[in-house]
Amino acid sequence: MHEELIIGGFGGQGVLFIGRLLAEAAFREGHEVVFMPSYGAEKRGGTVWCHVTISDEEIGSLFITKPTMAIAMNSASLIKLEPMMKPESLLVVNQSLAPQEISRADIQVVSVPANDLAAELGDSSVSNLVALGALLAGRPVVPLASLTTALEGMPAKNKELLQLNKRALEVGYTRAQKDAVPHGRR
Repeated sequence: MHEELIIGGFGGQGVLFIGRLLAEAAFREGHEVVFMPSYGAEKRGGTVWCHVTISDEEIGSLFITKPTMAIAMNSASLIKLEPMMKPESLLVVNQSLAPQEISRADIQVVSVPANDLAAELGDSSVSNLVALGALLAGRPVVPLASLTTALEGMPAKNKELLQLNKRALEVGYTRAQKDAVPHGRR
């Protein structure tokens, strides 16, 4: 296995958190992992990117130019990520903030209303975990249980937040499985 993931969004969406969480879960599974965050000087609202490479072999490059997986948390990220994707790759789109149509038919697209589903759970700040759950449903690079274990190992402000985070992962995973299509527009 060799998967290259780019996650894009704006500051405050938890882009770096889900990248780090996935990298931690993959590392615990025994994979080679590279996690590379990238963000502007702004504290909130600026563009945030995260590159995560997961492989069964040594990783030679830190920078990803043609991802095999991506999560676009907003329209600006979708506009940048869609043309970069390798054919047959997986693109998860936060439909709540990026409602536009996808023009490529050679990639798998999972559109999930991450913000809306997170709001239904009672906290819109977990939309990032909804999107990550959807990614794992489309391409199980690590088992969902490994992601949950990694989540439990990270510092949480309280147990209620930890449970909410787990539910958000499960909601995204379940939604993406239910709505899955092989390839093409979503």
